Amino acid sequence: MFAVLAVLTVTRPFRSAAPAIAAAALAVLTGCAGARQPAPAPLPSAAATPSAAAPSATPGPTSSVPAPARTTGTTRSPVRWVDSSPRGPAGEVQRAVRAYWSMVVRLAERPDPADPQLAALTIDPQQATLVRLFTSAKESGLSQRGPIFAVSGRPAVRGSSAQTTTCLDQTFVKVYDSSGRPRPGSSGGPTAFDVRLRRDGGDWKVSSASTRSTPCTVPR
Repeated sequence: MFAVLAVLTVTRPFRSAAPAIAAAALAVLTGCAGARQPAPAPLPSAAATPSAAAPSATPGPTSSVPAPARTTGTTRSPVRWVDSSPRGPAGEVQRAVRAYWSMVVRLAERPDPADPQLAALTIDPQQATLVRLFTSAKESGLSQRGPIFAVSGRPAVRGSSAQTTTCLDQTFVKVYDSSGRPRPGSSGGPTAFDVRLRRDGGDWKVSSASTRSTPCTVPR
């Protein structure tokens, strides 16, 4: 979805005729003008930031109070989590991870770099990465939508830090250009992400999300 869920590190760079939109992060948003591109990788990572825009020129999330975080995506881009939920601290982290991906999917569908949930669910460097990604996507008129099947993983929690591996299957997701037409070959597939979180103000927030080179599967 912007490779909506392709957030990540071992990410495949996005090559676009326009200024590079963030590699794997927006992977699905990759749509390169003219040339045939490899299938988009799911979502954004800190290593996949656009190099063109200067951080100071990029608008950040607003300070308004965000709506309660959803964990199931949107009507047009529903996220179906197929794994069970653990209890205790791990369950709390898992809910934050699901809310993060749900937000990414929503913003991949309708990019808004000033969305207040960016500040509510992420911290730098991931927050800065997403702001740049969604700024580029909004300016390019690209959007991503379609159902996603996902496994959020069982988080490992150590004090104020946590980590989990998420698998997002974007087989039925497509990237659409500004005219609303789907881009050929823009569907994604299963992609694994290493997601790291830290406690910030009492809440778990995603600090980085990077793609893994190892394959993953999502039961249906």
